Amino acid sequence: MVDNKMQARGFLVWGICALFFLYEFFLRTVLGTYQHQVMFDLDINTFEFSLLSTTTFLLIYGGMQIPVGLIANKFGLKKSLMCASLCCAIAAIGLASAHTYVLALFYRTLMGLGASFGFVCVLLSVHDWMPHKYSAIFIGLSQFIGTMGPMIAAGPLESLSSSDAAIGWRSIFVVLSLVGLVLMGLTWLFVENNVRKSGEYKILHRPEKALSAMRGLFSAVQPWSIAVVSACLYFSIEYLSENEGRSFLDLKGIAASHAGYIITTAWIGYAIGCPLLGVISDFFERRKKLLDICAILSVAAVIMVLYASNEKLLLFAFFLLGVGAGGQSIGFAIIAEQFKKQFVAVGFGLNNAVITIFSAINAPIIGFLLDYSRHGQSLSLANYLSVFNILIVIVLVALVVSGLCIKETYGKSAVDFTILTVR
Repeated sequence: MVDNKMQARGFLVWGICALFFLYEFFLRTVLGTYQHQVMFDLDINTFEFSLLSTTTFLLIYGGMQIPVGLIANKFGLKKSLMCASLCCAIAAIGLASAHTYVLALFYRTLMGLGASFGFVCVLLSVHDWMPHKYSAIFIGLSQFIGTMGPMIAAGPLESLSSSDAAIGWRSIFVVLSLVGLVLMGLTWLFVENNVRKSGEYKILHRPEKALSAMRGLFSAVQPWSIAVVSACLYFSIEYLSENEGRSFLDLKGIAASHAGYIITTAWIGYAIGCPLLGVISDFFERRKKLLDICAILSVAAVIMVLYASNEKLLLFAFFLLGVGAGGQSIGFAIIAEQFKKQFVAVGFGLNNAVITIFSAINAPIIGFLLDYSRHGQSLSLANYLSVFNILIVIVLVALVVSGLCIKETYGKSAVDFTILTVR
């Protein structure tokens, strides 16, 4: 039975999709490495750069997740990934040649449109090509590979950009355009849609309209509960990494170089936690219990991040925060078990959309509260602690919703038939 066997073709398809996910994650974060160069070349201020780097990208990325799921369901993995790769390639070369802010915003938006297919496509490749009993492992491995994108952008590329032989941001985006074309070529050659069989039998699905699927999506409690837990687990690591984490640690007496290293350990914990949690979840055939444990770890980690002052304890706390955030990879595994096969990509889109939009909305709210609490003065540690208690509330919401609202699936679909093989 195909579902129980590893296929070389499946590994190849999944590998190409995972490479595209790494590529789009790199596109998402690389602009920050060249902030000062981009601001100088385009003659823009910090606020305008934040719109270019983050806001335009995330809004189109988050807003497209459910439509991407519907598109992938209708046109298949191959066509979806080819179009996404081409879109990113055009956007990258366009951004490299842009000399006005408006044109740069346009190409950055186009880049977010292409990138919005990345995570849904890699999840769809796992669902279609990998044995279901190993789905959480491969989802975790996919996220581990994707995490390499921001690590490369923040590590080797940042060192290279500040060296004597620095490569400019325009040259980097020309190279990234070529990478997008290569990925499109690999997709055309090797990626295909998988039609599963069971022995001599095919599983036939009664056609269902997308509208009816959307009605079911927005009325079911389980998918939304899973998406809320995933978003709450992931938000703290995203916010502290991209916003006020370094300034907060500075007020705790942590040197700037050490603060960056401490925050990086959160992503190391995330990169390790995603596949490790997947292995544990698939081995024991438990999803909900793992989500509960991740929520408990996240609550403990956030409390330590806020109130610990010892550098080693903070290092441990950020690592634990990353492991807890890795629980959202279990969220993608369990949400796939809430949908019929032909609508799984819609479920993936819902989960990723809620995670992205939750971060995009709450980050500026916290920033506004910090500005309001300062009363025209410099931010103090007390200001940060009073506002950052929101982070504790968010992970507590994850714990409560996971504990009370999510049902265990035991690693099996809650809506489709479980196919047994007679030996």
